[in-house]
Amino acid sequence: MSVMRFSCWLWVLLATATCEDRKSQPTPPVKKSAPPQQCQPGERMCVRDEVVQCNADGSLGATLESCKGQCRTGACVDTCALQDVELIYVADDKSRLYSFDPRKPPADPFHPIGTIKCNDSSSLNSMAVDRSGIAWLGYHSGAVFRASIIDAHCTTPGSVPRGAPTTFGMGFATDGPKATTEKLFVAGGRTTKSLAVLETSATPLAWTRVASFDAARDHPELTGTGDGRLFGYFPSPNLGVIEELDKTTAKAIGERWVLEGPGKRVTAYAFAHWGGVFYVFFTVDGSSSVHAVHMKTGKQERLMTNLPMGIVGAGVSTCAPLLERVP
Repeated sequence: MSVMRFSCWLWVLLATATCEDRKSQPTPPVKKSAPPQQCQPGERMCVRDEVVQCNADGSLGATLESCKGQCRTGACVDTCALQDVELIYVADDKSRLYSFDPRKPPADPFHPIGTIKCNDSSSLNSMAVDRSGIAWLGYHSGAVFRASIIDAHCTTPGSVPRGAPTTFGMGFATDGPKATTEKLFVAGGRTTKSLAVLETSATPLAWTRVASFDAARDHPELTGTGDGRLFGYFPSPNLGVIEELDKTTAKAIGERWVLEGPGKRVTAYAFAHWGGVFYVFFTVDGSSSVHAVHMKTGKQERLMTNLPMGIVGAGVSTCAPLLERVP
C-alpha cells in the first residue's frame, strides 16, 4: 500500500470516529426561559383598582381586595387623600395639561404638568376628573380617554361611548351629600340635547340618557360637587349663565347666575366649582380669561385676562372643598 493510499485510509478512519463520537454525545438540553416577572413573589401589587397577590413565580395571582377608592403601592387608599386631587385641572387647545390652584390668585395659579398625547388625530373638547386623580378626556372625534393628573400620561386606549353624540360636556358628581361614590354626567347632542350618565365601568363606555335640555339652549359644560349637586354653564346669551341642574330631569333648579362683562361671543369654554366659587375659563372675541362667580354673594370678578393659552377643558374632583374659605 502506498503512503498516499495509507494516508487516505487513515483520514477516513479518523473522520468516521470523529463523527461517531459526535453522534454519541448527548444533545444539550434547551434552556427554558423563566416566566416573565410581573411582580415580586409574595408581595402585593395594584392592578387598576384591585390589590393582587404575587405568585411564587412572579406572575399575578388572586385578587385580594377591590378598592372603593384607589389602589396605591399594593394597598387601598382614600382617594381624597391623594396629593393635589382636590385642585382644578385644565387643558388648553394645544393639549397641554395644567393644575389650577384657586387659592393662589392674584399670583399665577397655573402649574404646567405635561402634554397629553392620547389622540393625535383629533382635538380636545371637554374633560372631567374623578376622585382617584384620573382625567377623563373627551375629543371632537367622540372618543374618550383617561390620563393621569400627575404626568398627563394616557392610561387606557380610547373608547367611543355607545349611543353618545360626538361631542359633549362632562362633570363628576357624588351620589349624595355623604356619598363617596360618584357618576360621570355628560351633556350634548345636536338634535336631542340630552343630559346623560357615562357608564365608566362598561366596555366600551355607554351613554345612558337621563332627560332632554331645552332645544334652544347651547351645550353646557358641567361640574359637580361632593354633596351631590350638578351645575351647568351655558355659553349664551352674551357671556352665558350658570344654573344648578336636577340630575333626574335636567331641569334648572334654584338660583341662576348671569355672567357679566364685555364681549360678544364665547368661542371656547370650560367650567369648574371649587370652595363655593364657580370658575369659568372662556375665550371671548379672541381673548382668554378666567371669570369667578361666588355662589353665596353673587359677586363676580375677572381673575385673569389675556391668558397665553386657550382653555378648552376643565375638571375638578368631588374631593374639592364645598364652602368658600375665609382669606
